[in-house]
Amino acid sequence: MLFLLKRTVVGELCGLCILALIGFGLRHLLEDVPPLGPSWPAGGLGLALFLAVLASDGILHLLFSSLLGELYRRRHHELVAVFRNQSFSAMLAGALMAGIGEESVFRGLSFQPPYLVSAAVVFGLLHHIRWSLWPFTVWAIYQGLLLAAGLYLTQSLFAVMVAHFLHDLAGFLIFRYLNQRGVVAPSNRAR
Repeated sequence: MLFLLKRTVVGELCGLCILALIGFGLRHLLEDVPPLGPSWPAGGLGLALFLAVLASDGILHLLFSSLLGELYRRRHHELVAVFRNQSFSAMLAGALMAGIGEESVFRGLSFQPPYLVSAAVVFGLLHHIRWSLWPFTVWAIYQGLLLAAGLYLTQSLFAVMVAHFLHDLAGFLIFRYLNQRGVVAPSNRAR
């Protein structure tokens, strides 16, 4: 569902507003929430976290390509095709939705491990698109766990917001590149 909102500026801005209202609204009601703490050092931690998550993505992509071959590549092409007409404005709005909206709800309400783990599972499930793309739902749960670990280690919600913003922006740019190169077969584009 959240992936599908990230294809158009309107969907993303609506998602950003709703998630930010929920997340920041709940933050005012709860005690012991992770501090937002925007600062240059926290931004640097966010950049480092982004690079670690991006490296993890690359390793997983290579591992799945090697182990599952064409089966995985077809699923990956199907995911890439979901974003084939995404404008640059939509990429930017989607990255903002991820960094500000999703992080305020899924990592911004508590440092407690049970919350972070359950929020990562819900985060991943809300990124589900369709049954054929279930591996990427599992991958989104893994990403949620990585971001939760990043929050736990850095103690900075801002760092995780920066990391998630950069991660989604990089992913959208990679998808755009793959779509423009014609990596996605026409039969997958029609879905």
